[in-house]
Amino acid sequence: IGLELDVSELARMGKVVLLTGLFQFPICAGIMTGLFMLFEAMGLNWGSGQYAALYVGMPCGISSTMIVVKLLAEHAEMDTAPGRLTVGILIFQDIWAIVVLAIQPDLANPQVGGLLKTFAMIAVLIIIALAYAKFVMPAVFMLASKSIELMLIIALAWCFFMCCFATLPFIGLSMELASLISGVALATFPYSAEFNGKIKYIRDFFITLFFVGLGMQIPVPDLAAIGKGLLVALVVLAVRPVGIFLIVFLLGGGHRLAAIATINLSQISEFALVICSLGMNYGHIDEETLTILIWTFSLLAILSSYMIGFNYRIYGMLCRFGRRVAGRSSIGKGDTSDQHEEGGDHVDRNIVLLGFHKIAAMLIAHFEHHEPHLLAKVHVIDFHEHIMPELRKRGVTCAYGDISSPDVLEHAHHGDVRLVISSIPDSMLRGVDNLRLLQISKQVWPQADVIVTADNPRQAHMLYEAGADYVLRMAKLCAERLHVIIADHSTHCVHHHHLGEELKLNHVFQSFRQNEQDHHLKNINV
Repeated sequence: IGLELDVSELARMGKVVLLTGLFQFPICAGIMTGLFMLFEAMGLNWGSGQYAALYVGMPCGISSTMIVVKLLAEHAEMDTAPGRLTVGILIFQDIWAIVVLAIQPDLANPQVGGLLKTFAMIAVLIIIALAYAKFVMPAVFMLASKSIELMLIIALAWCFFMCCFATLPFIGLSMELASLISGVALATFPYSAEFNGKIKYIRDFFITLFFVGLGMQIPVPDLAAIGKGLLVALVVLAVRPVGIFLIVFLLGGGHRLAAIATINLSQISEFALVICSLGMNYGHIDEETLTILIWTFSLLAILSSYMIGFNYRIYGMLCRFGRRVAGRSSIGKGDTSDQHEEGGDHVDRNIVLLGFHKIAAMLIAHFEHHEPHLLAKVHVIDFHEHIMPELRKRGVTCAYGDISSPDVLEHAHHGDVRLVISSIPDSMLRGVDNLRLLQISKQVWPQADVIVTADNPRQAHMLYEAGADYVLRMAKLCAERLHVIIADHSTHCVHHHHLGEELKLNHVFQSFRQNEQDHHLKNINV
């Protein structure tokens, strides 16, 4: 978990990530602990321990770094705005976990002096870890960098060294806390991705053993434990929007960003089980509390694997449901935050780009260099705000919005649209595909020609059948260019062969390279 926590990233995060990460855990943990204490006062038992309600509510404020990061990476969402917000909140949650682990041993008899000593020892451990990471480990890793296996062994040895150091009598910290700090120190190295890739198999093995050990401690489950676990899961799903959605929305992040991040973090962390296991060792709770949380973790982990996979579709359904309940088709804050520049209309902007990625960026760069007058006809609708200042500098208007919503598209452009282009393939789209964009475009702008993108001939045929005016296929366009190059090369070969000249035809490729040079194009990074 610590390897996923690169503290240096915190300095580069915006206000939304920093403030949401800072307040999410206290808000969620506080509300849930209060609710579970209320349920306990009403006669619902969470276990026989003195702090049962606290141990059910507090750990549920932390989401699963392991599950979320794995699923975001699988769905290629780590570099999206919701993905970065999700990971940022996870980093803060792990920092809060360090605070919880520090306070936990003295929970039964909290003393200011004891807490200060604990935090002082944590500070000492962090200073030692960072000092080693800055002055000792770089030289060691540099010498060992020729062997990945040796680097992996050194990284593991470093982790075990920190754990042994933390458990010394005059330090008195837990191995779990020390291992988390060790991972944080390793995350600062450029090799952290390699460590993650290699260690994950060992990590998964020990996680399996961890859950096996937990399972051996659990008595035969009864309906009461499962029912309580389901109740806790429902409370988590109900409270998460208060701690994430509400904060992000109030900070101006928009409801799309807020909703996707909330959906991504709608589970509890494996760290909750670690905290409860330590609580059993400290005598704070009994195994009944741990059993309830294991069922909660299992239910939400299974649910999250589907929620994260369909997060954009879930968001779309929630938007439609919200509009139906409100009895109106208006869109909320965050859908078209561009608010239409000068004059408030787009009468002359009759080319609309749905989404802005690499092909669209290259198209704008070509317009700027070869046909600059066409820039005055282009309007972009996308939800990546960082590209909009660059587009405006080039004379392109743009609107922030969800391209999968017909209501958003109607509000995002005012004027006569002649051409609609979707240049992003389905493999890069989330919550919508080119077929759906084609249908929406024909619904919103029935007189416009629509160009969409396909990944294969079958999909292209389907899009043409659905009414597409033209379908882009990257494989076909590349094959056509190769056909021209090979045909030109073969023609020159035959000509030079008849003349008895040397067959090395660098000038053929040179002519194509010169025609395709784009270093002069001012491309936009996407």
